[in-house]
Amino acid sequence: MQEKNYIGMLGGGQLGLMFVQSAQKMGEKVLVLDPDKDCPAGKIADQFINADYLDLEALKTIVENCEICTTEFENIPYKTLEKLEEKINVYPNSKALKISQNRILEKAFLKKLEIPTTNYYEINTPEDIETLRVIKDWPYILKTSTFGYDGKGQAIVNNFDELLKSYKYLGVENFILEEKVNLEMEVSQVACCYEKDIILLPISENTHINNILHKSKVPAEISEEETKKIEDITVKIAKNLNYKGILCVEFFLSKSKNILVNEIAPRTHNSGHYSIEGCQESQFDHQVRILKNMEPVKSSLEHSSVMINLLGDLWKNGNINFDNTKKSEVFLHLYNKKIPKNGRKMGHFTVINDSVEIANKIADEVYAKLKK
Repeated sequence: MQEKNYIGMLGGGQLGLMFVQSAQKMGEKVLVLDPDKDCPAGKIADQFINADYLDLEALKTIVENCEICTTEFENIPYKTLEKLEEKINVYPNSKALKISQNRILEKAFLKKLEIPTTNYYEINTPEDIETLRVIKDWPYILKTSTFGYDGKGQAIVNNFDELLKSYKYLGVENFILEEKVNLEMEVSQVACCYEKDIILLPISENTHINNILHKSKVPAEISEEETKKIEDITVKIAKNLNYKGILCVEFFLSKSKNILVNEIAPRTHNSGHYSIEGCQESQFDHQVRILKNMEPVKSSLEHSSVMINLLGDLWKNGNINFDNTKKSEVFLHLYNKKIPKNGRKMGHFTVINDSVEIANKIADEVYAKLKK
C-alpha cells in the first residue's frame, strides 16, 4: 500500500501559499490541487496537481497520497469534498462549506441559532423583487447568494429602481437584499477548532476600501463586554457546525451598539495574517496542528499589530520600491502572483509594536510611501 505522507490542499492562492510555508516549517509535506498552473502555492508545494477541482483523476491522486485534506477558500465545489470524504478525512466538512457558500443558507443557519444578523429579504424569483416595492428604509445592499467575496457580486441600492437595475445587471436569480448597517466598526474573530478545544485568536478591527479589506488592527478598540459577546457567538457557530479547522466570523458593530454577524468564512482569513508575527502561533500554524492532530497551543497576542493589504493597483506605474519596508518592525509578504490587477491581493505587510497606535502610524507611513 502506498504511504500517505502528504497533507492535501484544495486551492493554491495566497492562503494556500502561507499554509504550505507553515507546514514545511513544521516538517510536513503538502500536495496542492489548483486549476491555475501559475498559482502561488503550487510553486512551492511538495507536489502540485494542475487540474479542475472536480477532476476525478486528480481526486484519486489526493486519496492515494493524503490521509487528510483541507481547503484554501469556501468556493471549492462541496461535491468535491463529499467525494473525498468517502475515502479520507476532510476539514472543514462539506456541511460547513455548503452553508458558507450560500448566503441564504448561512442566514437561515444563524437565525436558527438565534444569532443576530442584519435584516434581509430573500430573492429567488423575479416575482420576489416586486414584493419589495413597499420598502421605505433605503439604502440596502443587494448580494448574490453564492460566489461573492471582496465586494464582488453586490451593489448598494438606494431605491427600488436601482434594485431592479442591479438585479438585471448581476444576471443571476438568487440574492439576499440586506439592510445597510449604520456602522461603528467591523471586526473579525479567527477560531482554531481542534478535536476538543477551540483556540480564539485576538479580535481584529478591520477597515475596508471598495469592499476589500485594507487594514486589520489588533487589538481592536472594543469593550470587554463586546469581546465576550463576539467570542461566545464565534464558539457557538463553530460548535453547531461540528467544525474542525480554521473558521473566521466577520461582525458588524453598529452605532446603536448591536453586534451582528456579517458572514462566516470556513478558512484562514485575511484579517488573521497579523498572527504570523503578532501571535505565538499563526492561524496557518494552527491549521497544520489541527490537521495533524497535534496538541492545541495558546495564541495570545505577543505584539500589537497592524496589517495592510497590497493590491495590484499599487503596481500601475510598474515595479514598487520596497526599501521602505526594510525596518525591524515591518514584515513584508509578497505572494508571487504573475500579473498585478486592480483589486487583486498581491501581498501584505505587518507592523508590530508594543503600542497599537504607534504600529498604526508606522503602517500608514509605510503604505503612503509605497503608493507614491
